[in-house]
Amino acid sequence: MAEEKDNLKVLARYSRRMLKGDTQAVFDTFAPEFFTHVATRVSPDVIGADLRPAEVMFWEEMARAFPDREFVVHKVWVVDDGDTVISHYSMKGTHLGSFFGAPPTGKKVEINGTAILRFENGKIVEHWGGPHCMYGIGLLAATPPTRPKLDVPQPASDAGARVG
Repeated sequence: MAEEKDNLKVLARYSRRMLKGDTQAVFDTFAPEFFTHVATRVSPDVIGADLRPAEVMFWEEMARAFPDREFVVHKVWVVDDGDTVISHYSMKGTHLGSFFGAPPTGKKVEINGTAILRFENGKIVEHWGGPHCMYGIGLLAATPPTRPKLDVPQPASDAGARVG
């Protein structure tokens, strides 16, 4: 139970520091061997690299794009005897700067997310969840990847067909 509370405190302290622009919090909170399962889907070429600079880049990009940002944690679950923290959160703010290639709209937006974080010895070592933005963890180019056009067969015309 003590480790459960400690890991929640570590996560809360990290979030407060990052919102204030203290990017050293990434290096104090994430282990050098930190691994995100998001990378296997969106940036497989970075697997094995120190991903902490990408986390810093994400927070800096968000600060520029949403200077009035507010974070709300909606729900937190602690599992695995306190080793894993699951957090459902949202960020609300006015889109005033470019965000991973998306030009500013001046509109209020809300970005929702869920992060599953595994801790070892008070450090975050592993992450599961959806990408923070539409282009992954920020290591990809701002231009969305070209997606192949799917050739999906269309059903034959049912004109005159009756159901029932």
